Amino acid sequence: MSVAKFISGIWQIHPFREGNTRTIAVFAIKYLQNKGFDINNNVFTEYSKYFRDALVKANYENMREGIKSDFTYLESFLINLY
Repeated sequence: MSVAKFISGIWQIHPFREGNTRTIAVFAIKYLQNKGFDINNNVFTEYSKYFRDALVKANYENMREGIKSDFTYLESFLINLY
């Protein structure tokens, strides 16, 4: 499983009433730091709208409209963290 799918899956379940994206950003930072990556909150702060939109694109599907989830934006965001 990719980090993008892991992070978006946690975001998708919406464990909190408010602040899901902020919480997932902190979780992603801590998770990646634990895996040895040297990252901080700066990119998440500067590109918070892109991060949230990438999470939405990774989770939104509408079969009637032919829209499938797209992880490319989230993967691109995560790759550019380091």
